[in-house]
Amino acid sequence: MIQQKSPIFSYRLRQIGGTVVLAIAYYGMAEISRHLASTPQDVTPVWPPDGIAAGAVLLFGNWIGYGVLLGSFLANFWAFRDPTSFLSLVISTLPVLGIAIATTLGTLLGAFLLRKTTNFHYPLERVTDVFKFLILTGMVGPIINATVGVACLALSDKVPWTAYGTVWLTWWISNVSGIFIVSPILLSWGQFIQKNRHSSGQWLSLSSISEDSENLPHLRHSRTNSRRFRLWLIVEPVILMTLVILIAKVAFGEGYHLEYMLIPVLIWSAFRLGQPGATLLTFIVAAIAVIATVNGKGGFVAADLNQSLLQLQSFIGVITLTILVLTATIAERTQAETKLRLAFAELARTNETLEVRVQQRTEELNQKNTTLKQTLQTLKRTQLQMIQSEKMSALGQMVAGIAHEINNPVSFIDGNLTYLSEHIQDLLRALQVYQQHYPNPPIALHAELDKLELDFLREDLAKILQSMKIGTERICTIVLSLRNFSRLDEAELKAVDIHQGIDSTLVILQHRLQATAARPQIQVIKEYGQLPLIECNAGSLNQVFMNLLSNAVDALEESNQGRLFQDISANPNVIWIQTRQLDINQVMIMISDNGIGISKEIRSKLFDPFFTTKPVGKGTGLGLFMSYQIVTEKHGGNLSCDSTIGQGTKFLIEIPVKAQRID
Repeated sequence: MIQQKSPIFSYRLRQIGGTVVLAIAYYGMAEISRHLASTPQDVTPVWPPDGIAAGAVLLFGNWIGYGVLLGSFLANFWAFRDPTSFLSLVISTLPVLGIAIATTLGTLLGAFLLRKTTNFHYPLERVTDVFKFLILTGMVGPIINATVGVACLALSDKVPWTAYGTVWLTWWISNVSGIFIVSPILLSWGQFIQKNRHSSGQWLSLSSISEDSENLPHLRHSRTNSRRFRLWLIVEPVILMTLVILIAKVAFGEGYHLEYMLIPVLIWSAFRLGQPGATLLTFIVAAIAVIATVNGKGGFVAADLNQSLLQLQSFIGVITLTILVLTATIAERTQAETKLRLAFAELARTNETLEVRVQQRTEELNQKNTTLKQTLQTLKRTQLQMIQSEKMSALGQMVAGIAHEINNPVSFIDGNLTYLSEHIQDLLRALQVYQQHYPNPPIALHAELDKLELDFLREDLAKILQSMKIGTERICTIVLSLRNFSRLDEAELKAVDIHQGIDSTLVILQHRLQATAARPQIQVIKEYGQLPLIECNAGSLNQVFMNLLSNAVDALEESNQGRLFQDISANPNVIWIQTRQLDINQVMIMISDNGIGISKEIRSKLFDPFFTTKPVGKGTGLGLFMSYQIVTEKHGGNLSCDSTIGQGTKFLIEIPVKAQRID
């Protein structure tokens, strides 16, 4: 229970302390005002206690109104008491109590109206709120104070009813002036302290930098700037105060009408010291003007008291309105600049985030684009491989079928040529024996034998049989080469003799190597090394040999364009085929020619799909592409090209002895 009551007790204690402090401040300021700023006619042109009351209620709340009531009662009790008797003292206390209640009600009303119209915001931060403060708190609130206060004095016969209007106006203007010059000081300094509550710790941290850290240039620079800044915070107010004193001395002491020269100094303070410093300096200027005027000095002094007070209070109103509006404008501009900087910072962060998101999205799109390109290329290669595989499969089946169909009748012919030769020889011997036993045939038979040219027929028949024997052997060789080239009767990977595949390819291309009317025969120089059996796909590898040898023949025929037969005979077309074992796991097959060569630009595109230098209809651009795929992907080898313009081209195949198929 004690822990629950302790915060309430502490809060009540603070309220009582605040009420007492405000009452003392109100009473003290009232006594100071009477002694320093009262005219010989007992008129106080400015009543600062009302400014203290209004500022305290706006800062701390309505509960501190008890302090206003107590302070106003004490201030007026000592001024209007009648100590002649106890009854007179009690009677003189009644109007004092009415004045205190009116002062409290007027202060609370002004605070209530200001809070409602400004939504409990700080009232001096915007120009519109400044005018609301000056009108509602500074002018409307004191109406109750002046009306009730003067009425109480009139009822107690301290003021004649005929002077009610004049006294009311003086009372009201003095309260308004007090609120104008004192309340802004309390409000601005309260706001300043609230906003800079933690600044003292920052000042201490700046001043407590160790001497060891001064060896860092940026810390020394920061420390120097901090010292200069703090020094200037002291020097600039001193300069402004000195200017105020000098101008006030000239204006109020020497009799020159230079009172309004104080306004530029106040404007300077508004820009340089902010609202707290400007309102404090405004209070000092107003205090100097009031004290000088009530003592008969300065340009506001006139023969008529009301005229003097009117000029003085007009000056106070002008400087107060100017400074409050100017500081509010500066505050609004500062807030606008702060919001603008925050907006720019937020925009910069948004742009940075947007740039990062755009960059990430761009990278994602690039990655997807790259993946799509790779997928498209893979799809194209797969499609080409499928087309080529189907093409080679169909071609192999056709070649194998043709070879098989040709092989049977040719084998039959080749096998029967021997028996046919024997039978013909037997017939010829039988005819020779018959001629020996019947040397003199009849004339008709002799004529028929002469007509048949039996001796020539005997000699030519042997030659015909020999030619037929050679032709059938040639057909058998071609058929065997076709079967070796297609390799349909063997497994996909099998150890084979590479030289046999090259020779089979040469047999198939023999018709392109033979001499023509335009050129002599193309020479094929074979430099075979000792190679082991190579584990490979013989059919596809034979296709590589076919493509490379066909391209070599094409290159040689292209190099013969515009050359005479004799020139070609002097520098014959040659194709070199070299094989050798590079190491225990690698063999090399090199096919080269002495054609026109290939330029560097074309060599970089040789193995691209659909790239060809041949005329339309004579090349698809798939031969070298498929050859490269077969060597690299099917056999895990390498196919490269080296060429020199005017000297020839060399294709180099490197494949492993043991197949290393890459899927």
